[in-house]
This record gives sequence, structure tokens and C-alpha cells, in this order.
Amino acid sequence: MGRILFIRVSAETYDDKEVLRAWPKLYAMVWPDAWTDSSDSPAKITRDLLPDARRGALQLIDAFVEHVHFGNMPAAARKALGGSAEILERLRADLNEALGNRDAQAASRLTNAIEDALDDAEKFAREL
Repeated sequence: MGRILFIRVSAETYDDKEVLRAWPKLYAMVWPDAWTDSSDSPAKITRDLLPDARRGALQLIDAFVEHVHFGNMPAAARKALGGSAEILERLRADLNEALGNRDAQAASRLTNAIEDALDDAEKFAREL
């Protein structure tokens, strides 16, 4: 690392639409406004005000964990999805640590684990 330049390893979703295709139930659960396109809908207003707002895999994890912990959902759903939320929260923290340590190999392994955990959470969400 130089005096001025900083080396950064990062992880991001290339195409946010892939998140919707891969995990539609989770997507709808945490971003229900995404399905509304009227001119005064929260989704349209949000897109107009924050056109660069990301809805990638990592943002999905953050929104899902928050929704499970604090969202308005039945207790049975919270219980069914709680394990997935805990796993994803831990994997997200581990990924942040690997990225902070500039450990690209560990980060790559963790992105695979994250995608697998999102797949599992999607299966549980479909069963609700």
C-alpha cells in the first residue's frame, strides 16, 4: 500500500437482475416495492431519487437479515428463516474480513458459500 493509493479487494454483483432471477422469493420478501411500477410507487420514487441504489447479492443479505430480525413477519416464518439469516450474517462478516485482509482466495470461497446459503434460504422461503 502506498502513501496515497490504497489496494482494495471487493465483491459486488455484476448484474442486479441476476439476484432477482436467482432468489425471487427472497427478493420479493425484502423489496416488495420492486413489483410496483406506478408513477407514485415507492419503487419508482426510490429509483428516481437514488438511481444507483444497488440491489445485489450483498444488499439482499443485509436486507434479508434485517427483515428477519426486525421485519413484520409471522413468528413461524421468523423461526423458519432465522437459521438462514444467522448463517448469512456470519458469512457476510467473514467476507468483509477477508476483503479487508485482501485475501482474494478466502473471499472467493466465501462468495460460493454465500450463494449456496442464499439458495438454501430461497428454498425455505418458498416453503412458507
